[in-house]
Amino acid sequence: MGRELKRVRLDFKWKISELWSGYINPHKRHECLDCDGLGWSKDYKRLEDEWYYTDERYWKPSPYNKNARYNTKSWNNNLTQEDVQALIDADRLWDFTRVPLNDKQKEIVKKKIDDGGNSWLPFNNGYIPTAEEVNDWNIRGSGHDSLNCSIVIKAKLKRQGKSYLCGSCNGEGENWQHETAKKNYENWKEYDPPKGEGFQLWCTTSEGSPMTPVFKTLDLLCEYCEDEGVSKFGSFTATKQEWKQMLDDGFVAHKEGNMIFM
Repeated sequence: MGRELKRVRLDFKWKISELWSGYINPHKRHECLDCDGLGWSKDYKRLEDEWYYTDERYWKPSPYNKNARYNTKSWNNNLTQEDVQALIDADRLWDFTRVPLNDKQKEIVKKKIDDGGNSWLPFNNGYIPTAEEVNDWNIRGSGHDSLNCSIVIKAKLKRQGKSYLCGSCNGEGENWQHETAKKNYENWKEYDPPKGEGFQLWCTTSEGSPMTPVFKTLDLLCEYCEDEGVSKFGSFTATKQEWKQMLDDGFVAHKEGNMIFM
């Protein structure tokens, strides 16, 4: 959830919601301009664009879902058998390779579920789906993720004898103009706000920033949080007593049904 009680000096003043400078490296990373700091080669980026092909001319209604569309030209809907094999070799496509195909495998899964496990086979079932099956599976909405994309692209580039890494930075995503700049960036250490007797609520979902002024006591801080409707999660806040309990426990959380958000 990203809420934290900090003990800071009573005279500490930092703008609420503004990132604390001690958590922000003032030395900028020198990104490689040839790959925009991503580390991928131009061939990789070209194939990635083909994977997610978005030309509006080739979008058609899904034959399986009237509220969905798919792109007939995107690579992820037009895998070859070599692409499929690359995914199988990487132990992907579990919807095909980790489902039981015979009575023996079904018994293994049944026992696994009875023992509190999930319904996947603990090993590859030996089935090799066709490219047509996988493409249909993707259009149905089960879908590839970014890892599948990367696996297929790298495999294709390997078959073509090309590198998936940027030639300018060798995949590092960085191209430092001089060694001093790199050392300054890498050697910088973050530091906390000055410690003291004050109580202050901080947000830590980003680098870190104060959510309240500094108070002399925890009770005063909790009163402020209740009166001002300070967020404990999204639009949810808490009473003074709830805030004090959470901050005393060092555990700010919001419960929604059976889900706990921290």
